Formats: sequence, structure tokens, C-alpha cells
Amino acid sequence: MVRIAEEVASRVTQSLSKLLRKPLSLIDGEIRSEVALLDEERAVVSDVAELLRAGDHDAHKLEARIAQLQRENIDLIMKNRVLAEVSARDALTGLYNRWYVMEKIESEMNRSLRHGSPVALLMLDIDHFKRVNDSFGHAAGDQVLKSFGQVLRESCRVYDVPGRYGGEEFCIVLPETRIGSTTAVAERIQQRLADSRFDIGADRVVITASIGIAGMDVDDGIVSSAALIERADRALYSAKNRGRNRVEVWPGEMTSETNH
Repeated sequence: MVRIAEEVASRVTQSLSKLLRKPLSLIDGEIRSEVALLDEERAVVSDVAELLRAGDHDAHKLEARIAQLQRENIDLIMKNRVLAEVSARDALTGLYNRWYVMEKIESEMNRSLRHGSPVALLMLDIDHFKRVNDSFGHAAGDQVLKSFGQVLRESCRVYDVPGRYGGEEFCIVLPETRIGSTTAVAERIQQRLADSRFDIGADRVVITASIGIAGMDVDDGIVSSAALIERADRALYSAKNRGRNRVEVWPGEMTSETNH
């Protein structure tokens, strides 16, 4: 019986150690599954300890050691979670950073290929951002980037993933979303921008954005995240080339009304 309990203790430690090696992100579903796993291991430990109490005086010591291992590993998991969340965020805007967004695009596309669920991607670029830096300085530009990030957060659903792709370019991953439903999100962002005035010292400026959209529906044929990003980038380039402050959907013939 002692040997069985020792095996349980070893399994608890191995299970928790595996969690520490997983790619970490603060996604509610993952956290819930890990907590459920820990609860299950605790139940096994408790059952074995009850059996040991009947015939082994070392049962309490073993149970205490297992509980200690659990506390130590749970503490490590939570600390690692906090570090993972911090490292996944862009320091300036608070949005997810590029590497996290790339990872999310990859995972959503894999899920799409397995289950036939759609996924869409928006690429956004702040129009004439260089003028802000040139006219007001880089500190003002940083403030615009932060405010723009806030607009994106307020325009997204809880399960969308807004991120800063680089410089003044941003993106939003839209899980479980067909490409035909994405223009509503893009238009909501543009409307929020039109209703906002960005304060730069004593001045207030209007910021607009060009938006490119690409999606992966069940029969779309895309098999890589790079292909999806390229399509969204091409749509974004088309939006900027056609006058900016507009939404373009890949392929080119699926073009929205111009928003001036």
C-alpha cells in the first residue's frame, strides 16, 4: 500500500511538472482544465491516504508530503502564469504582442482544420501615423498607439484576440467567425475611431485606420498561418492604396463601401 501511495505522489509531481512545461496563456478554458486536473489528483491522494491510515502509521507523513508538493507546484504554476501573461503583452498598448498573436493564429487554424470551424483575421494600420510623430513628437505617437489599442479592446468580443503586430500595425484574430461576418467588427472599429478625439497636449486629432480582412472557412483551402496573414496583408495594402480609411476583404472583388 505504501508503494501505491508513493506512485500516486510521483504521479502528482509529474503531472504538475508537465503543466509547467506547457505553452502558457491565460485562457479560461485552460485554467479550468488544469484546476480540474489538480482536484482529481487531490482526490486520488485522499483516497489512498484513507486506506493507509488503517494499517500504516506513516500515512500522515506521506499525505503531508504530497500536500506540500502540491502547494509548491501550484505556487510555481501561478507564478509562471503571471510571467506568461506579462511576456505575452505589448508593453506600450497592453494588447497581445506579435509572437503571442502568431501562436494564436496557428492554434486557431489547426483547430479549424481539425473541426471545420472558421477563423478570420483583421490587419489594421493607423493612417498617416508618421505625421503624428513628425508634428507632435514620438511621445505623442506613443499616446496615440495606446489610445488606439484601447479602441480595439472595446470593439472586440471577449474571445477575440487583439494584438500589436508591429509599429503602427495591429491585428485581431476572430475565432469561430466566417469572413462574411467580419466587416461588422471592422466597421465598429472605424465608427469608434470617428467618434473619438485623441488628445495630444492642447491639441485634439482625428485618427483613422485602414483595415484588411482575410478568413478561413471550411472549404477555403488555406493550410498555413502564413497564407492567412499574407491575404490579410494584401487586403490591407489594397485599402491603403485605394485611399485609406476603408475596409477591404480578400479577395479583391469582395470590397466594402468606402468610409470617409
